[in-house]
Amino acid sequence: MDGFDHRIAPSLFICPISLQIMKDPVTISTGMTFDRESIQKWLFSYKNISCPITKQPLSDFRLTPNSNLLRLIQSWHLQHASSSSSTKFAEPNHDALMKVLLEEIKQPHLQVKALRKIKSLIQENDGDNSKISCIRDDTLFSLAASLVVQTELPGIPHRSQITGNDTPVIAEAVSLLCLLRPSDEALKMVSQNENGRLICSLCSIMTQYLSYLQIRIQASLVLKSIFEVVDGVYKEGLKFEFFENIIEILKDQNSKHGSVAVLSILIRVLKYGNNKEKAIKGGLIPILIELLAEDNDQGHVCEMMLVVLEKLCQKAEGRAAFLTHPAGMAAVLSKILKVSHVGDDKSISLLSCVLRFCTSSGEAAQEFMEWELAVPIVYSNIYAAILGCMNIDSAEYIHG
Repeated sequence: MDGFDHRIAPSLFICPISLQIMKDPVTISTGMTFDRESIQKWLFSYKNISCPITKQPLSDFRLTPNSNLLRLIQSWHLQHASSSSSTKFAEPNHDALMKVLLEEIKQPHLQVKALRKIKSLIQENDGDNSKISCIRDDTLFSLAASLVVQTELPGIPHRSQITGNDTPVIAEAVSLLCLLRPSDEALKMVSQNENGRLICSLCSIMTQYLSYLQIRIQASLVLKSIFEVVDGVYKEGLKFEFFENIIEILKDQNSKHGSVAVLSILIRVLKYGNNKEKAIKGGLIPILIELLAEDNDQGHVCEMMLVVLEKLCQKAEGRAAFLTHPAGMAAVLSKILKVSHVGDDKSISLLSCVLRFCTSSGEAAQEFMEWELAVPIVYSNIYAAILGCMNIDSAEYIHG
């Protein structure tokens, strides 16, 4: 509580996240207790889905007041009021603490604990590291990245078996990378160092940590930022297994941030090498069609899905997969004039491409014509635009 030195308070009173005396202790489904403000930031601002201490996935997100602990803290507060009322404690010395933590990171048995404390410092300041003058995000990103690439990837234990003591360093390092905001120059330099070793390590996490969803989502968030700045050569040669696993994140729909990250990665990398073929082979097209058919949000995620789907349908195997799905045409047609100008452009390009190269598909042509007859007159320009992209006159299309 304000005005009291948390170093003399019982450890039971200290929030594991903020490292301060708890003002409003609450307990989560794993039985761990935190200060309400800190755990709310952890869960709802930073979109974590596991307990900060045990790393177990949360069965629910209810915060139960710990009334007994609150009474103990209040009692302790009253007992120490007389000795503390005239004392003002300085702001925590973030620089001194950070220097200690940076030394601890060099010692393998202290790395997990040190990484967690660094994350707590960052989250305590809402991502503003200006109070930590001894180190910049660029330097900290480079340090965390070095832990990721240097740590072995033997396979992580199942989440139900993970405790606060055996959570691997790599999971904490990747989680820290997600919180940092390095400059584009530093991000590019670190990511391309040693022939893109960090990229390879993060891609390996995506393919090896199959039972640990959170670290895979966090790895995808870091890769999203990386693929925005690195050269094209580092986007080529991605393994088929990588596409399979990022598609699984998209399919599961457990995290909107994860879905956006995966779609952003796909938009950035599909034009390089054989990435389109790998994504198509991995089953991305039916997943996108089903998500489009189910999506009622009509927002940015929907627009991104249309962008990716249009890129895939530039390939013959992509168009074939699109036409094979019974909901393909309907899913795209239902989004016209409901998402955005970009969404409309991609829908028109996709449909014209499919109809132009797949004229043998009478069912697709028939479905398109039935849609044109059923929709309001406002859609007539869209209909004409699709035929225009196909270099076909509307009368010719109807009668031919």
